[in-house]
This record gives sequence, structure tokens and C-alpha cells, in this order.
Amino acid sequence: MKKQVRDDLQDLTFLRARLDNSLMETDLNRRLAPQVYLGVIPITKRSDGQLAIGGAGEIVDWLVKMQRLPADRMLDVMLETDPHGPKKSDTSLEALSQKLVALYRTAPVSLLTASELVINMREQQQLNRCCLLNPLFSDYHPRFRPVLDALDGAFDSHFPVFEARVKAGWIRECHGDLRPEHICLIDPPVVFDCLEFNRNLRLVDPFSEVMFLGMEAEMLGAAWIKAYLVDRLAVGLAARPDPDLLALYEAIHAVLRTRLCLAHLLVPTPRKPEKWMPLGLRYLQIAERLLCGPVGLGP
Repeated sequence: MKKQVRDDLQDLTFLRARLDNSLMETDLNRRLAPQVYLGVIPITKRSDGQLAIGGAGEIVDWLVKMQRLPADRMLDVMLETDPHGPKKSDTSLEALSQKLVALYRTAPVSLLTASELVINMREQQQLNRCCLLNPLFSDYHPRFRPVLDALDGAFDSHFPVFEARVKAGWIRECHGDLRPEHICLIDPPVVFDCLEFNRNLRLVDPFSEVMFLGMEAEMLGAAWIKAYLVDRLAVGLAARPDPDLLALYEAIHAVLRTRLCLAHLLVPTPRKPEKWMPLGLRYLQIAERLLCGPVGLGP
């Protein structure tokens, strides 16, 4: 059931908006998890005030009906148990890579120009600055500013390479939130919980998604997954981006994840406040290595 929230990206305060969002979520996720997303069903209220799922009466909300997945086959759980486990135990990651390649081959190509896509990226970068340079985090500004400045410089210096990818048609409507906790390595593997509420955020290079997944897997101790999936995509799509562009994609994700972690601390009563700064700084270390290291991407 969707929360009745309203923010810069969505407004789910209306019943029809929650229905539309549920239908969109179901349709998009059936691309990679058709057996998981079973449909959209109503919550109804009878004349006596009792609620029912799919019953008669006034529709008061909507549910996305899903098939439950085995927790022990979730990729994040498997990697936490043994970072080398999936590679040693089965061929499920090969099946996953084939499924991703099939999606990316046929995914709709973005009609936006490289300049328009970079504007979208810079809007996200402005949100990064607003969050990370908040006075609440002033003790960390000496670390945050160089990373943010280097990312700005990397956008400029690598624009021609990115522009070539755009012109070649490699910015496509992808999953948008490809993380280990959204992957279940059953037979066949499924990828669920895509980013359904904003199409612009799904318009990315497939290799950007895989670099994000590889970064998240590395956070769980499985650094080998990044190169493994990049190699499989390069073969399956018959195209391999410039290594610096791959590093830039990962840096963009690392800074974004830093921001999303710290944003939890800007709400009035954050849940698990002790979690977010240490986790955010782990992502920041990745960005620092990629952007500010000896062979960094920045100026």
C-alpha cells in the first residue's frame, strides 16, 4: 500500500494517484519480475465500516499484490553470508546478467540530448550540495567540498565521452534502483522494486546501473561482481564504455548515496540516527578515491 506522501517527485495524497502509481509499479516491474507482480487489488470498506481486501463496497485504497520471495536467495543476504558465495555455488549471476542484457537491448531509448541529460545530473548535484553543505554537517565540509567540486569538473571534462554514448543510443529506460536487496537469485532470477515514480531517473546508461550494483556489492565485500557484470554486459551489448566514464558513473552514485544517507539526519526525528553518518562516509570514501585520488577524475 502506498503512503499518502507528497514531495518534489510525487504526490500520492489522492486515491487516483495511488492507483496510477500502483499500476505503473506493476507494469514496469513485470519486465524483470513477471512472476512476482501479480496485480493491483482494492481495499474496500463495507457499509458497516469493516475493511476488506478485494471485497465489495467503497474503494479506500489500493495494494500491489506480490509473490513472496525466499529471503535466503536475496543477493544482499547471500553476500553478507559469503561474499564469494554466488560465484562458487551456482550460475545464477550468469542468468541475472543475461536477463539484464535482454532488458537493456530492448529498453526504450531516451530522446533527450546529452546537454539535457547533463542538466538533470547537475540538478541532482545541486541537491547534493544543499544537503552535504548543510550547517549541521559543517565538521565534514572540508571533505565534502573537494568531492563536490571534483564531480563538477568531471562532468565538464568527460562531457564528450558521455555525449558519444547518448548519440549512440545508450541512454535507455532502465531499472533505476539496481541494488543487491532488489535481486533474488531464484531460477530464473528476478529483479524487483524499480524506480517507478520518475521516468527521468530511470533514463540512464545500462553500464551506470551495473556500476551502481557493483558498488553496492563491493560495500558488502564482493568487489568482484562489478567487473563480472561489466564484462557480461560488454559482451551481451557488444559495446564497452570508456573506463573513465564507468568510473564517473560510479562516482555519481557514490555522491548520491552519501547525500541520501545524510538526508535522513535532516528530518525532525530520524530513525536509527547513529547509522547514517558512518554509512554516508563509507560512500564518500568511494567518491574521494574516484574523484580526488592520485588518478582521480576531477580537474
